[in-house]
Amino acid sequence: MNIKTFTLMFIVIYLVLSLPSMLGIGYVIDWIPQASLSQRIRGYVMEGLANGFQFKIIISAIVSVGLISLLSEYRVKKSLR
Repeated sequence: MNIKTFTLMFIVIYLVLSLPSMLGIGYVIDWIPQASLSQRIRGYVMEGLANGFQFKIIISAIVSVGLISLLSEYRVKKSLR
């Protein structure tokens, strides 16, 4: 298993799993009128990445290993042709 491929897949999958939290509404900074746009964006991103991180780490690792094994299997079958 290539560590660079695993790391890249892990990061991409983690970010995809974090998107629903980042794009959700109702974060506490929404209700503060003095919050600037950059403060709101930073708050959404940090909350999205931190919300449920244990679950996202486990799922990302499992899916990354599964995808790497499928890709390596596909490459082996392709090279045998």
